[in-house]
Amino acid sequence: MRVGYVSPMSIAAVNGGLRNQALQTTKHITSFGAEPYLISPWDDIKEMDLDLVHVFGASIENVGIVDQIKAMGLPLALSPVFFSNRNAAFIKRALKMEQLSSAFGSGIRSDFSVKTNLCRKADVILPNTSAEADLIRNGFSIPDDQIRVIPNGVEQKFADAKPDLFIETYGLKDFVLFAGQAGAERKNVIKLLEVANEVDAPLVIIGSFYRDQYGKKCIILANKAGNVTLIDTLDHDSELLASAYAASSVFVLPSQFETPGIAAMEAALAGSKIVITGRGGTKDYFDGYAEFINPDSSKSILNGIKEALNKASSDSLKNHLLEKYSWQRVAELTANQYKRISA
Repeated sequence: MRVGYVSPMSIAAVNGGLRNQALQTTKHITSFGAEPYLISPWDDIKEMDLDLVHVFGASIENVGIVDQIKAMGLPLALSPVFFSNRNAAFIKRALKMEQLSSAFGSGIRSDFSVKTNLCRKADVILPNTSAEADLIRNGFSIPDDQIRVIPNGVEQKFADAKPDLFIETYGLKDFVLFAGQAGAERKNVIKLLEVANEVDAPLVIIGSFYRDQYGKKCIILANKAGNVTLIDTLDHDSELLASAYAASSVFVLPSQFETPGIAAMEAALAGSKIVITGRGGTKDYFDGYAEFINPDSSKSILNGIKEALNKASSDSLKNHLLEKYSWQRVAELTANQYKRISA
């Protein structure tokens, strides 16, 4: 089966979860009878003789290509990578209001409308969490038989990470770690930094800040705390990043939401205890194994970190992730959906 893969161009600049999900899927899907072709804007899809196309991201960047795929009559799988802190009822009302206003010629399309239209054109929608599936089903009014939850995966190599390199480089161990897009407001690092000086351990932030007001405020808070080490973004395949995971005692993701937070999965494999936002479907992956926090509350974040620091280390989360969330298993589940819609 010849499968074309489409991702938004923005992943070339942001080495985040969406890019990792797309790359790992195309890497492991070959074990299950699919031959991957990465589609770029310079390619003529008609010459690729594809059997199916998998699009990552229900974003406005992918509207044009999805329309072309449907015009060609190719089966379409869509990983929407979508979440909102607005509930399904709010989304449904917002779409209804937009529909009414368009009758009077407003021509305005919301992000919800774009995502809804893309989902309705897909033969199968592959959300990463049950919470994402619920929003799509009930907010966008998508039939249940069009939706199949396919989890995100984690690379097993992080289970073999060693702390030595990071300890030798920075002289730190048993610290609290954040790694990710620190400058993105959704990651909510500012709330973590607000309580940094109350954390009874060093705090390491791996991730670059933008030169905007948010980034400047974060750096001021970090410098004021006195126990914060700032490290620029490390490549995902960096040995130093894996070593940082292994050297840390607690990994924290205080984001407004995560679907589900691949960095937290990687850190857990390396042996770090997890503190993570309760929003966005994280409980599908971490329920019973992590400290969940309210991202709007610095106190909640601080209490979650304190609980994790005082908790004994255990391999239970590591074993849980290795069993259920390897990329090989994710690829197998994905390939099963390819077969279903192309039969």
